[in-house]
Amino acid sequence: MRLQAAQGWNCRLGKIIPLIARFLVLIDTNVWSVLARPRPEPKVIAFLAANRANCTLSTIVLAEMEYGIAKAIDATHRSRLIAFRNRIETLFIDRIIKPDEATAVVWGRLKAELERAGQIIADMDLLIASQAIAAGIPVVTRNVSDFARTGAAIINPWEP
Repeated sequence: MRLQAAQGWNCRLGKIIPLIARFLVLIDTNVWSVLARPRPEPKVIAFLAANRANCTLSTIVLAEMEYGIAKAIDATHRSRLIAFRNRIETLFIDRIIKPDEATAVVWGRLKAELERAGQIIADMDLLIASQAIAAGIPVVTRNVSDFARTGAAIINPWEP
């Protein structure tokens, strides 16, 4: 897996935040969704197992999970998604990150900057990236192309 953008430091918006001691990471929805599959990908499982104590869960990710549950047509599938979401929320209850004022500032600046450049990123992904940038932690995601445009540090557990 490769850490992109910041290598131990997050310098966005003039902040320098050393990533020391407890190396926290913000897990994107596409990584959590791997766990809900019948055959999860071994690389992702290995990453999450090795970094479980460092993983954080965003309320934005919980919102995306809730959206997936609401969209599910099959009752059995919906029940599995609800159980999965509840399990994740319970396991990470003490490491749930909520948007704050710093997230709002980062999001507003990034949204305007990307729009001026003609680049559109889904608002939920931009909020997750903004949370990570504001907290000075990397995002763990497979969606490298979108998150890289935000300047957030990225870890892709699918890559060696």
